[in-house]
Amino acid sequence: MAEDLQALMDRIQKDAVTKAENEAAAIIAAAKDKAAEIVKTAEAEAQAKLEKADKDAEAFTERSERTLAQSARDLLLSVGKNLETMIQNLLALQVEKALDESTIKNMLLTVAKGYTSDVEVDFSEADAKKLASFVMGEFAKQVSAGVKVESDSGVKFGFRIKLDGGKVSHEFTSEAMAEALSSLLRPQLAKVVNAAAKGN
Repeated sequence: MAEDLQALMDRIQKDAVTKAENEAAAIIAAAKDKAAEIVKTAEAEAQAKLEKADKDAEAFTERSERTLAQSARDLLLSVGKNLETMIQNLLALQVEKALDESTIKNMLLTVAKGYTSDVEVDFSEADAKKLASFVMGEFAKQVSAGVKVESDSGVKFGFRIKLDGGKVSHEFTSEAMAEALSSLLRPQLAKVVNAAAKGN
């Protein structure tokens, strides 16, 4: 009987160990499955974050390149505009130097032949005093109509001719001539700026 009892106890112990081993194996298998699922989820999240980071970096790079290109265009436009202003100022200065009394007289005699109606010639106050007798004398002989001399604060150098009671005017002022010369230079200046923009 003691042997039967011992065999029963051995069997119960063996069954308990087997059951415990089976339960432990099931817990370990479940833990491995859960761990594998966690790793798989973490890898998927990491991959998604990497892809998003790549897309964000690509978008940022593209925006940066567009912003840089726009800034470069703005800079070139600004430089071109400043260069144009500088050239126009230089031209105005050179025109002012060239518009001496002799040049103005020659210009007036040249344009006088084309006028057949009353003419008003506007000068700066200083030039009006110096050139009034010339306009009323030699210039008036060339024009087949009445002539009048006026001073105009809007004229610094050169002169303005008004016809038809001021409805029509021809500008021979330093500003008008500098603008005309500058407009001839603008296409060339634009070519220079565009060539610089293209890196030529």
